Amino acid sequence: MIELNDTIRLVALQFSFLNPGLIPVSMKRKRLNRETQEELVERKSHSSGVMVIEPTERCSLLKFPMELEEAGYEMVGALYEERINYKNPSGGTYHMVRFLFARHEFAGFSEDFKKARDVACVELQRICEIALWRVRAFSNPFYKNGEEIAAQRAISINFELPVLLWRQPKVDHRLRVIENVIKVM
Repeated sequence: MIELNDTIRLVALQFSFLNPGLIPVSMKRKRLNRETQEELVERKSHSSGVMVIEPTERCSLLKFPMELEEAGYEMVGALYEERINYKNPSGGTYHMVRFLFARHEFAGFSEDFKKARDVACVELQRICEIALWRVRAFSNPFYKNGEEIAAQRAISINFELPVLLWRQPKVDHRLRVIENVIKVM
């Protein structure tokens, strides 16, 4: 359970894919460079979050993006990156797609994203409609320009191991925002 109050400034929805065919087309066009070993070390060294939702399998996200917006959060960014799979000793990669939502009073985005926002919203909804996910979430310190902002948090909700609905339509759980609380039901 995560209460969306004024201390939660940012919510990141991060999807991990092994199959690049599931990545939204517009995200592939904006792809960042492939993660380097140095970037992996840097990313892993800044992992200071506290798990607030334990890994939960076969979770539907069908209503989640709309409910997050209704709770006062606005999509302000989307990105794609091919990352090093540090859990795979053979040195494989996976594909990460992240959608960033800022609390409405802090929402601001670039002119480029303003043009792409509607497409990103549609693509996020499609990702939520085609699969069930393993969900886990972390509460992290919030940083602005490299400085931690006291009493502000960033929530990272990670979605992994998609099970395509046409293969396995049984839903075990649903990720929802009800009365400004993110919960697995």
